[in-house]
Amino acid sequence: MSLLDSYWQQLSLSSWVIALSLLGFVVGRAVYRRSEGNPFLHPLLVGTPLVAGILYLINMDFNTYYSGNGALNWLLGPTTVALAVPLAKQMRQLPPLLITIATTVLIGGFFATGCALAMALIFDVDQIVMLSLAAKSVTTPIAVGITEQLGGLLTLIVMVVLVTGIVGILVAQTVFNYTKITDERWQGLILGISAHAIGTARAFEQSPRCGAFSTLGMGLNGIWTSIFLPPLMAFLV
Repeated sequence: MSLLDSYWQQLSLSSWVIALSLLGFVVGRAVYRRSEGNPFLHPLLVGTPLVAGILYLINMDFNTYYSGNGALNWLLGPTTVALAVPLAKQMRQLPPLLITIATTVLIGGFFATGCALAMALIFDVDQIVMLSLAAKSVTTPIAVGITEQLGGLLTLIVMVVLVTGIVGILVAQTVFNYTKITDERWQGLILGISAHAIGTARAFEQSPRCGAFSTLGMGLNGIWTSIFLPPLMAFLV
């Protein structure tokens, strides 16, 4: 196969895979809107099984699908950075809250990772599985980078991050009601720490301020996890 043929084949694969991903999102978004924002019908809960089913029918493995989605995967990073724009509009509110925000991020990020590792140790899972679970509570671009550094499975961490985000938005309102957390700033921060980008999207549906604080929580938790997790895993394994 010539170099030109190889490029053409990759381009064809990428075009088809990206179109499939967009189809899954469009269908999931339509169902979500029709349900008036029912979290159990989140676009990812609808779109992901749809895409997975099509991949199964055409016998395409995840690695092929992931490589074909390179353009969309690359856009995750700039998209995450762009979330700083709404956060900048809330900067005046941050100085009095810095200590509380920092404490929440430090404890919340460590607790989220600790729970995953504790469950892995209790159930005595394989080392590679533990390495793939450790970064479950940070947004996908950061989780993939950490997991690659640790030597975990990208296929597993992508799915675990997805499940973590979905579970986070499903239980968030119940937790807020039980703990009587009504301030949307703290609701947003908690959503960002515990449910990363999926929680942030949910927070923006509530209000721009809630979304901005969720962005802050997601970003700070990603930085904090990137700092403490590699040496922690080196010590544990």
